[in-house]
Amino acid sequence: MKKTSNLLLALCVGAPLLAQAPGVSVYGILDTGVAHVDHALNFSDDFVVGTNPQLAKGVRTGTTGLFNGGLSGTRVGLKGSADLVDGWKAIFTLESAIHLGTGRINDATESLAQNGGKSTSAGSAVSGQLFARGAFAGISHETYGTLTFGRQQALLLDIMPGYDANGFAQLFTPVGFAGSFAGGGVTENSRVDNSVKYRVKFSGLTVSALYKIAGTKGPDATAATGASQVTLEYAQGPFGVYAGYQSLRNGVTFSANVAGSVKATVLDTTTTNLGAKYKIGSVLVAVGYQKIQFEDPSAGDAAYYLGLNPVAPATLTNQFAYGQQIGSYTVNSIGPNAKEQTLLSLTAAWDVTAKFKLSAGYYHVGINDYSVNAPTSAKGSQVNAYTSLIADYAVTKAFDAYLGLMSVKASGDAINLANGWIGADGYDTTKNSTYGFGLRYKF
Repeated sequence: MKKTSNLLLALCVGAPLLAQAPGVSVYGILDTGVAHVDHALNFSDDFVVGTNPQLAKGVRTGTTGLFNGGLSGTRVGLKGSADLVDGWKAIFTLESAIHLGTGRINDATESLAQNGGKSTSAGSAVSGQLFARGAFAGISHETYGTLTFGRQQALLLDIMPGYDANGFAQLFTPVGFAGSFAGGGVTENSRVDNSVKYRVKFSGLTVSALYKIAGTKGPDATAATGASQVTLEYAQGPFGVYAGYQSLRNGVTFSANVAGSVKATVLDTTTTNLGAKYKIGSVLVAVGYQKIQFEDPSAGDAAYYLGLNPVAPATLTNQFAYGQQIGSYTVNSIGPNAKEQTLLSLTAAWDVTAKFKLSAGYYHVGINDYSVNAPTSAKGSQVNAYTSLIADYAVTKAFDAYLGLMSVKASGDAINLANGWIGADGYDTTKNSTYGFGLRYKF
C-alpha cells in the first residue's frame, strides 16, 4: 500500500507537467458525503465505497459515516491522443481509484483480509492497483473504430449505465454497487486485465468486442483465465436498445477468510443482457434484463486450483492476491442443476428543470433453487427486491449536490431455510435501507 501510494503521489505531482503536453489532459471525479445504513458494520478506510448498502445477514446494528462515491466512483486520471496519419489517432488512458476519506488508493482485497469482522468488506476489481480503473493504449479512427490493449472495463460496464435512469449510482443502486452485474457474475471481472477491445460504429449501430489474451492457470491465478464479450447497440434519437453476451472461464472472486488472508473461489459463468430506453420530452424510461448462469470449472481446471495436480504447489503458503495472502482456494460446487441469477430493472428519470433531476428505479434480483436431492441439500430460491430514489441538483456543470435512498427486501425459500436472517427475538435483517447526502465535483 505504501509503495502504490507513493507512486500515486508522484503521478499527482507530475500530472500538471504531463497535462501541458499536446493532447494530454488530467480529469477526475470527487464524490463524497454522509450516509446511514440500517444494518451494516463500520465504514471502511480501504473499501471502494466505504460501506455496503446491501443485505447484511445477522448484523443488528446500523452505522453512519463518510462514503466514497454516492453517484460516481472517486477517481483521477490522465488521457491523451495524438494525430498519426489519414485520420488515425494514438490514444491512452491511465485512471486511479482513490478514497477521499483517507487519500489512499482503494483496496477491496485488503479490506477483506484486514477487517476482522469489524468493518465493511466486499470483493471488487479495485484492489490497490495504481491504475485500478483502467490502463490501456491503442489507436482510433472515426470510420474504422477503436482498438485498445491493456486493463479495460468489461463491455457490460461500458454499456449498462446508459440503460439505467439512476445512472448506475454507486451507493444507491445494486447494479452500481455490486460489480458482479457488470462483471458477468464475478465482481473482479468488471475490469479485465490483459485484454484487447474493439469498437466500431455504423450509423446508429455500435458493435463492441473484448477478449482476454492470457491468464495464469492454477493456484497462482488471481483473475479469470479466459473471457470473451460482445455487445450490440442501436441508438437513434430518443430510442436505444442493446444486447450483450459474455463467457467467463475460471473467474476468481475473493471473500473474507481468517484474519490476514482471503478466500478465492473459482467458477465459470455465461451472461446474457438485454436493455432498452426511450426519452419522451423530459422523461427517460429504461428497462433491463440480465441472466447469469454459474457453472463448475472443468474437472481439469478444478484439479489445478485445488492443488491436486502434481505440478501444482501442495500448499498455498506463498500464494498472494493483490498483496494479500490466499488462505484457501475453493471451486464452485453446484452440480448438475445450474445456478441462475436474473435481474429485471425498471428505471425512470425526470428533468424537472435544467438543473434539477429526480430518478427512481426498481431492481428485481432472483436466484433459482438449484439444489440436488431436496430437501436435505436444498438451497432454495431467493429474491432481492431493491427500490432506489435520487434527487440531484446541478449547481454548475462541474458541481452537484444530491440526496439518495436505497431499500432492499429479501424473500424466498432460501431465507426461510437459512438461520440468521430473523433472530429468536424477531429481529429482522431480511431488509435494509441506506440514506445519504453527497456532493460531486467533476474536473
